[in-house]
Amino acid sequence: METCKIPSSKLFALSAVDLRDDFEERFERAHQNFVPMTAGLNDKELHDLLATTMAKDKQHEDVSLGMIYTILTDPSQAAKTYRDLTLLTRDGLTFATTNVSMLVADKYPKITDNARKQLLWLVREFVKNAVLNVDQIIWNMLRQASGGDVSQRNLLLVEGLLDIFIDHRQWLEKTPFLVGTVVYTYVRLIEDHTSPLLNTLRAKEVKFVVSLIRDRFTDIIPLGRDFIRLLQNVARIPEFDQLWKDIFLNPKSLCTSFTGVWQILQTRTSRRFLQSRLTPEIERKLHFLTSSVKFGNHKR
Repeated sequence: METCKIPSSKLFALSAVDLRDDFEERFERAHQNFVPMTAGLNDKELHDLLATTMAKDKQHEDVSLGMIYTILTDPSQAAKTYRDLTLLTRDGLTFATTNVSMLVADKYPKITDNARKQLLWLVREFVKNAVLNVDQIIWNMLRQASGGDVSQRNLLLVEGLLDIFIDHRQWLEKTPFLVGTVVYTYVRLIEDHTSPLLNTLRAKEVKFVVSLIRDRFTDIIPLGRDFIRLLQNVARIPEFDQLWKDIFLNPKSLCTSFTGVWQILQTRTSRRFLQSRLTPEIERKLHFLTSSVKFGNHKR
């Protein structure tokens, strides 16, 4: 009996029964072509080769994917490869950010631990350089930060994103919807981090989130009534307790146009915020159950 060979990949953690789809195959092929093409070249030779190659539409896409793959799987080459990618891109990194966003939304559970760490590094670079459409990547990454999950893998993502937001808060505050999503996400996650082992992380989350709520309360009001429900779950934390008191007793201290808790309770929570607390995988399963399974045939 032949042993089933597991497809080799530095980017995706595949089991013996996993088959690569077209998206995964394209990443793998791009990397397999990129490595021998650039092997042994000095910086000038590499730059000249990439400049010539990326002048062609199809090759621009394949080389871009190959460079993204290298960034995500080879930390020692990440900074140099990212520099080359930014210098030689023909579309302001639109193709790169679109494919990274798809990677996060559709393939994140399959990405290796090393690639997940590198993904946070890459997103930090995108934010630092104010690359267009990076907010969509971050929105998808926030969706992958699962509530109720205190595994090391999930905590790595939660704290990694938090550090990016703390270090680049000015960038974050330029996008009101993302501010609301970040607050909505972390207020939900904070209630999971009750273990003494997570005290440092929780303190950092609470300090940042409460500060963001107070400074950007006009962006928080649209979160609507479900935000009040989330706040109730963390109300015993001293910083949130004081926030509650200000919401009820001194609403004008938060925002001059804020009239009180009823203003939020009368605001319906947008589906986009509710969607942000579902991982893409769970959303696909729910969509299948509600659209393709006849009512009454569901099983637990």
